[in-house]
Formats: sequence, structure tokens, C-alpha cells
Amino acid sequence: MTNLLQRTVAALILIPLLLALVHWGGVRGLLVPGIVVGSLAQWEFYRMFPDIWKRLSSRVALFGGALFIFGLGLMARGRLSPDTLLVLFFLFVTFLLAFSIFSGDEQDRMGGFPLILTGVIYIPVGVGMILLLRGLPGGEGFVVYLLGLTWIVDILGYVAGKSFGRKKLSPVLSPNKTWEGALAGIAGGLAWGLSTHRFLMPALSLQEVLFISMLISGWGQVGDLCESAFKRVAGKKDSGSIIPGHGGVLDRIDSLLFNSVALYGILAIVEGYSSRVWL
Repeated sequence: MTNLLQRTVAALILIPLLLALVHWGGVRGLLVPGIVVGSLAQWEFYRMFPDIWKRLSSRVALFGGALFIFGLGLMARGRLSPDTLLVLFFLFVTFLLAFSIFSGDEQDRMGGFPLILTGVIYIPVGVGMILLLRGLPGGEGFVVYLLGLTWIVDILGYVAGKSFGRKKLSPVLSPNKTWEGALAGIAGGLAWGLSTHRFLMPALSLQEVLFISMLISGWGQVGDLCESAFKRVAGKKDSGSIIPGHGGVLDRIDSLLFNSVALYGILAIVEGYSSRVWL
């Protein structure tokens, strides 16, 4: 089975399940799958670096990442204030720092803390932002828009890069990615925004949606390159092999982790959206 066919079959199975959860499950329905996906991706991230994964602090961080996603889910449902979550997260980070240092050895006095902390922030935050997006007014449309744009950019970038890509986008980080594929992905993202803004994000103007689409289409590809950099350092081709044709879970959501943060940030900072708090 070719890689493209494997990717297509996996997408045809996973996409309807995910869309059903977004529509009928709401934040509550997405919470447990979000924790599972985030934990698997974080687990893959640490396992790429054997010296990190062998440390007990990486297991502590993995548990903390799951709790952080849970906390963001509570925040999305209005059951936990942002201030409380932020304080709890900072307390955990200081504990993780102390735990990592005191469990360090002569080879690494920091106990792998920089990479361990990266895993705690990089993955749980990106997954948790999807929960926060679903909790906003019109949140279902925001999440469907986000998922659709991320998938379209990925598929068009892959197909265009394989078909007529010539100029390498980043030969050092990802030799297979091309400028032609990147531009085709951005064009696909703009087309997605143009065709769906009335249905998925009617509260925003067409100009705003097109700007967001262009920005996120490019930003997600930066996220892809960042994950490629981690794999390059670790000497790995994929983060794992759990999803046929896609590699690992982290390989599948690397762009989504960047896109979810960008979209929520734009909606919160520029458009004035915010999570509800019922205390």
C-alpha cells in the first residue's frame, strides 16, 4: 500500500470520528480523547530521546501534561479560572525543575529539564487550545475550520511537493518539503477559508477569515518543520508508527499544535473572545 493510500485510508477512518466528537461531544466529549492524543504525542516526543525517556522526571512530566490538558478542558467549560490554572502550572514547572535537577547525574546535571519542559508546554498547550476553541461561542465552527484547514494544507502540500516540487523549503530540517508544496498548501488554506467562512465562522468578516487562513496555513508548516528539527536531532524519521501512512501521533498533529494556539490567540486578542468562568 502506497504512503498516499495509507494516509487516505487513515483519514477516512479518523476524520468522521473526530467530527462526530466535535459536533455531539462538545468540550466534554473531546476531553478524554484530547488527553489520550496529547499523552501519546508527548510520550512519543520523550521516547525519541532515550536519555530523556529513561529519567523518572519524564514520566512525571507526562502525567503533568495530561493534568494540564484536563485543566484547560475545565477552563473551557468554565469550571476553572485562568488564574488558578496558571498558578498550578507554574507550581508544577518549579517542582519539575527541582525534581529534574535532584535526579540528574554527572552526564546531565539538569536532568534533561529543557527538553522535558518543552514536551510539557509544546504538546499539552496545543491540544488544550482545541478544547478552549470548542468552548467559545461558535466553537464547533472554529474547531471544524481549524481541522479542515490543517488537513487541506497538509494534503495539498504533500501532493504538490511530490508532483512538481523542485525548490527545497528547508533541506537541513526536512529534505522532502518544497516551496511549491508550501505555497500550494497556503492556496488550499485560502480556498478553505473562502468557501467555509459563512458556515463555520459567520461572526467574522471575509477579510478577517482570509487573513487568518493565510497566516495559519503558513504557521502550521512552521510547526511541521519544528517537529522535523526534533526528529533530526534525535536521528528519527518518524515520531512513531501508530498511524499507518502518517507515522506517529505527533507526526499527525505537529501542524495542528501550532495552528490551534495561533487561532485561539487571534480570536482572544484581536476579536475579543474569551472562555467563560462559572465559579
